[in-house]
Amino acid sequence: MRDILSALEGTPNFPTSENNAPAVKFYAARALAKKGDRIAIPVLIKTFQNESSSLVEYNRPKTRKISDGVGNRFSNASPYFYEDGEISMVLACGEILRTLGSLPHTEASETTIKQALSHPNFYIRSSAADAMYESNRKEYLATLTEALGKEQVPYAKISILAGIVGIERLPNQNFKVVTEMLSDLDPEVRKKASLGLRRLDLRIAAPYLEKAIEVENHPSVFAQMKEDLSFLISFRNP
Repeated sequence: MRDILSALEGTPNFPTSENNAPAVKFYAARALAKKGDRIAIPVLIKTFQNESSSLVEYNRPKTRKISDGVGNRFSNASPYFYEDGEISMVLACGEILRTLGSLPHTEASETTIKQALSHPNFYIRSSAADAMYESNRKEYLATLTEALGKEQVPYAKISILAGIVGIERLPNQNFKVVTEMLSDLDPEVRKKASLGLRRLDLRIAAPYLEKAIEVENHPSVFAQMKEDLSFLISFRNP
């Protein structure tokens, strides 16, 4: 545990050190989630606060130039991979939030997650919604519902909806909106909508995924939908 926590913290006195790479923090956070020990919470919160403070809003209209080091991307704060295997700090901070949500509840982690739900970067907001789902605490429903009414970015919106649907697990209006977003133009939104139906974990969602799979042409989204459909129709012990 101590080694993983040290990897998460990195070496603050040497900002350019490879020990501070986003990928190190990303996988350290994922390992801490597997461990499930609440001793990690203070370090996770501290690391998230330090790293997320410099992340800016994801500005889609601002096209990145070749001189920026990556072509055909948009913002320096983009949450998506620039190249296969490359992990940005936005992704690392998102993973830290999801880990916080999966660990035993504390007031400090709840405060951090709730504050992240209003972060300028949409991927951080969506990750905060994921963290609330991971916690499986119905107390978060009011916060998520309030955030849903304010959210304008489709990816963050479907993340919040997926969080609500996963906690409620009811075939209500929120479920209906998630099914409608299976046909969104953005493949990342369709992928998240598929995950939302998996979180619902009711067979009533299966026909919607089956229909979406028939027309899906994005390989990554298609694979996610197939996996989620298989989960929904599989036999599992209660």
